Amino acid sequence: MRAFLHPLVAGVLAALFVLQTAAPEVACARCGWRPPVSVRAVAVRDTAGLERAVESARPGDTILLADGQYALTRTIDIRVPNVTIRGRSGLRERVELHGNGMTRDQVGVAFSISSAGVTLADLTVRDVAYHAIQVRGEQGASNFTLHNARILDAGQQLVKGSFAGDGRYADDALLACSEFSYTTSAPSDYTNAVGALGVKGWTVRDNRFLRIRGPESGGWRAGPTILLWAGSIDSLVERNVIVDSFRGIALGLGIGGATATRDMTMSYDHLRGAVRHNVIQNFHAWADEAIEVNAGRDARIEHNTVLVEGSIPWSIAVRYPSSSAQVRNNLTNRPVFLRDGGRAGLAGNIDGANRQWFIDAPGGDFHLVPGAARARDSGVVIADVPLDFDRLPRVAGRAPDAGAFEWRPVR
Repeated sequence: MRAFLHPLVAGVLAALFVLQTAAPEVACARCGWRPPVSVRAVAVRDTAGLERAVESARPGDTILLADGQYALTRTIDIRVPNVTIRGRSGLRERVELHGNGMTRDQVGVAFSISSAGVTLADLTVRDVAYHAIQVRGEQGASNFTLHNARILDAGQQLVKGSFAGDGRYADDALLACSEFSYTTSAPSDYTNAVGALGVKGWTVRDNRFLRIRGPESGGWRAGPTILLWAGSIDSLVERNVIVDSFRGIALGLGIGGATATRDMTMSYDHLRGAVRHNVIQNFHAWADEAIEVNAGRDARIEHNTVLVEGSIPWSIAVRYPSSSAQVRNNLTNRPVFLRDGGRAGLAGNIDGANRQWFIDAPGGDFHLVPGAARARDSGVVIADVPLDFDRLPRVAGRAPDAGAFEWRPVR
C-alpha cells in the first residue's frame, strides 16, 4: 500500500530536505579557506524552510540555501554551536536575505550569532534596520566565520561584535573574502562596516569596503570603516581595500569612549594587533583619517598604501599617551602624525605619493609603476612579514618596497 502524506507534511519536506551526505567543500580560490565538514546537510529553498532548519538544527549541521530571494520577517537567531549556513551554489550574489530597508524595517538584525563555531558563507545580507550580523558575546558567541559574503545597507553596523560585561566575549572571528558596502550611504553617521567591542583575535582580511559613510547632508561623516575597540586585543586587519569611505581603520577610539570595556581595563582601548597590506583610497575633499591608533598599545602599522586626498593633513595617526606603535614601510600621500602624546617607532615610510606612482589609482590598481623610484627598496626588513598583498615574496630587490605591493619588473 502506498503511504499517504498529508499536504502540509509534504510541503514541509519539500522546503526542508535533509541530505544524507555532507555538502561539497570547495576551497576559496583566493585564500584556500574551506567550509567546515558537516555532520548533516539540510537543503532549504525559502524563508520558512530556513527558519525551521535553524530552529531544529543540530551541532555540525550545514544549512544549504538554494539560489533565490529570502524575505526576512524576523531575526535568524543561531543558538546551536557549529552550525554553517551558506549558499549552495557558492555564488554569493544569487542568495539574498533581505529586510524592507534601513529605515522602515521591523527586522533589526538579520543574523544574531548566539553560539560558538557558527559560519556564514556564499550569501548576501541586506536592508535591515540595525545590523546585518551581530556576533553576540553576551550569548556565548565565539569562533564566528564570515566568508565570501555581500553585506550591504544596514541601518547601523554591517557587522557588530558585542558583549554585556559578564566576562563573555565574541572572540576569534574571521571575516574574509567578502564585500561590505552602502549603495549610497548609511542613514546616519552612526555606522561602521565592522564594529566590535572588547573582542580578542578578530581577523579581517581580503575584503572590499565601499562607501562606508553617513549621509551627504552631514558631510558624509561616519565612524571608521573597521573599528576594533573597548579593550579589544590581538586584531589582525590585512589585505583589505577601502574605497570612498569617510574613515578607514581604527584600533581603539580612546579611553572612556565605551560604557564598558573588556576586563574593565582603562589603560588602553586596544592591545597589540596589526594593520598591514591594506589599500585605502578616497579622492574626495570630505575624506578623513585613513589609519588610526587611538589609545592603542603595541600596535603594528605596516606596508599599507594610502591615497586619501581630503582635508586632513596626515594619513596615519597615533594618538593619546597610552598609544604606542611600530609604523613601518607604509606608502602614503601624507605624513604620519603623532597626536596628543602618541608614541611610535617610524621606519621605512614614504609619504608624498601621488596617483602617477600607481598603475591605475582611479581604477583601483595600486601596483607600483617603474617610475615610483622613491617607494622601491625603501623599506626595512620585517622578518615575520615575508609576503605582500599578492602573497608574493616581499623582497624582490635590495630591500622591501613601501606600501602593500612589491614592485617586480615585467618579464
